[in-house]
Amino acid sequence: MMARDRRYGKGSTKTRVGIATAVLVGGAVAAAAVVAGHGAAPAATSAAYASRYGNEGTMISSALNSWSWSRQSSYSQLAQVTQARQFSQTTHQGKVLAVQRGIVVLATKKFLILRSANGSLHLWLLSGNTHFQNVSTTTAGTQALTANTSATRQAMTSGNMIPATTLMAGSPTTAAALLTPTPAAQTVTVQVANTNLTVTVTVTRNTATVNQTATTPMTSLPTPNPITFTQNAWLPMNGLARGDLALVAGTRSHWTLHAQLVLFTPLSTATVGGSASTGTTGTGTTTGTTPVSTPTSAPTSW
Repeated sequence: MMARDRRYGKGSTKTRVGIATAVLVGGAVAAAAVVAGHGAAPAATSAAYASRYGNEGTMISSALNSWSWSRQSSYSQLAQVTQARQFSQTTHQGKVLAVQRGIVVLATKKFLILRSANGSLHLWLLSGNTHFQNVSTTTAGTQALTANTSATRQAMTSGNMIPATTLMAGSPTTAAALLTPTPAAQTVTVQVANTNLTVTVTVTRNTATVNQTATTPMTSLPTPNPITFTQNAWLPMNGLARGDLALVAGTRSHWTLHAQLVLFTPLSTATVGGSASTGTTGTGTTTGTTPVSTPTSAPTSW
């Protein structure tokens, strides 16, 4: 029985899937994120990284503000943010708002790391004010998660999560790699731009070893403070765990992303089919679906 199957039990929970482009196969995995205005973007970066759309800020703001009194309104607003297929941020009424769709690499008590379909990684800080919602059983919630009518219809009518997984995680193979314990280490490194914070996560079998170079404060810049800790790689945090498809919406301040709303759908190896490949060992960077084994650091925001 696979890690995710142990969490939910085979066939006991309906799941949904998202998009990620880089394949996580034996050895470590490199990931890159785009930095607008700083030269050529890495091959696996998102064209929507710093995109600006006239009504995107309005819709994200409305979704965040509506959650406490009308979840259906929030779902409707997020479903209309179709341009944010990976990561996007915009300014609205003096605030920088951000949204990302992808698959969860790791969820901890203080932050989560989300990987988009193009392979870009972003670290989102969590707080007591972050709202988490499993949307796997609701059509409106799944529509908000995927922003895709066809993928939502197939997920809800026949339980086919492959279209949603391809959209949000890049491929079912990528999702399977995040759901399957393997002897070969899978490593990702996220550097938060313009700060001292770099987080490296190495998953071997069921254990995630996390190394971070600085603090993760909510109202100030990170300050140097090396910390290393371990946890079960699939330990649920507010129901959210590694391998879930997720949409995160929130704000950016002090150069860090702050999650206010997290919509997610759990996946299992039974849902995505197969298991992770052992791959090959080598050195390189992520391009399309090429597996690599040497992690690279990349800023998550500018």
